Amino acid sequence: MIVRCGALFTPLEELRNVDVVIDGEKIKEVRPSKTGNDDDVTEAECVIPGLIDPHTHIGLYKLEGEAGDHGFEINDPVTPHLNVSDAVDLYDSAFKDALSAGITCVGILPGSYMSFGFSVERITIMPGQGSVYKTNGRLIERTACIKAAVGEHPKRFLSEQKAVPTTRMGIMAELRAILTKAKEYAESEKKDKKDPKLEALIPLLKGEIPLRVHVHVERDIQSVLRLANEFGIRVVLDHATEAHMLSDSLQNVPIVYGPIVFARRGVELKNLDSANLSKMKGLQFSLTTDHPTIPIQYLDLLCSLALAHGYSLKEALQLITINAARVLGLEGRIGSVEAGKDADLVLLSGAPLAPETKVLMTIVDGRIAFKAGERE
Repeated sequence: MIVRCGALFTPLEELRNVDVVIDGEKIKEVRPSKTGNDDDVTEAECVIPGLIDPHTHIGLYKLEGEAGDHGFEINDPVTPHLNVSDAVDLYDSAFKDALSAGITCVGILPGSYMSFGFSVERITIMPGQGSVYKTNGRLIERTACIKAAVGEHPKRFLSEQKAVPTTRMGIMAELRAILTKAKEYAESEKKDKKDPKLEALIPLLKGEIPLRVHVHVERDIQSVLRLANEFGIRVVLDHATEAHMLSDSLQNVPIVYGPIVFARRGVELKNLDSANLSKMKGLQFSLTTDHPTIPIQYLDLLCSLALAHGYSLKEALQLITINAARVLGLEGRIGSVEAGKDADLVLLSGAPLAPETKVLMTIVDGRIAFKAGERE
């Protein structure tokens, strides 16, 4: 397959009149457009890489207010051995919504979303392992991270359940306790019996996967940074509402920022403002819908807000492509249009992020996964 582009945003640069040559599931080359009678040529005014949302609950919570908790165990606040892929429903219609919006890859995390219908997000201290999926349903990383949460949301939720701990000090102590046990377990030469919880944390301690931490306010971000330094682990900050207040300390810390459109509900979100995007420049961050907090198909709408706060089109697109790929540790495979990478492309009717622009086609792994007018 050849995709002939009037304009290609890689998104590291803008190229004019180029062909993206696809061989199987991969991009073979990007070359100047050739005239001729090439077979299987698809033309588009504008082409961008497949979009990426690194923090979603797609396939877990399909409807607002759906009964039950699908993303964590309510009876145990620390369950690093659980894996979210064992709960994902690939028939969730949100996967089709994602494809129709040009989103080709998502991180799916345990925990729950920031519901508009309930007074507080429901989340435990360490609900489990996150996975990465293509939106065509292909699982590409079963264990991509360990998810944790600190601050007001787990504190309040555990208090409502009459569980412990119910303080910031207690939450951090629980995290230190399980990481200390895992470190001792990993270093022990004799293991009479395998401990699934501690086994699950060994890749984290080895630096093979990061700890993705649900965190909002400045003091909790500081606590997470101290924890990471103490145990020598990699962390990714998810939500990170007040990250702009600590920009000097976060230069080398990946951040999944948002959702940047939500009610300022409670102390955790008192400083939530999309205008803070202007203060996030220079940090390693990407954007998220936290689907279904904001429906997955509006990822580009959230990204367009960056244009109003001083970002160029190239910089804005990077927030939902290559930057998001880096958060997932998959920048060598997805997030930009380059030879050797997965053939994940979005064909547009006009300029990226423009309100009148439509997705004409979404290609995932070299195959057409969505075509306008043909959706069932």
